[in-house]
Amino acid sequence: MAVRRPLPLEEREEIAVGRARDEGVREIARRIGRDPSVVSREIRRNSSRRGYRASTADRRAAQRRRRPQRQVLNTDLVLRERVLADLRYGRTPNQIAGGTS
Repeated sequence: MAVRRPLPLEEREEIAVGRARDEGVREIARRIGRDPSVVSREIRRNSSRRGYRASTADRRAAQRRRRPQRQVLNTDLVLRERVLADLRYGRTPNQIAGGTS
């Protein structure tokens, strides 16, 4: 599984420059070393009638990261006890979640 790296402001600025030059998504992605789907999703998610703006996109992304996160183990006490028991028995978080290894 690939590690998700958030887009830094510098890469968002490169996307904005590419859009201003009318470059395609694949060309922008190749230049910044990202998958075209990442660039496409970023443009779709953060464009407005005025186009794609790096500073606006960066601010929106920060707001999405800060939103209140639902902490399931704090609300589901049965699940919490099961997870804690599994950890005490030496299972890894990945094993508990149903992954491999």
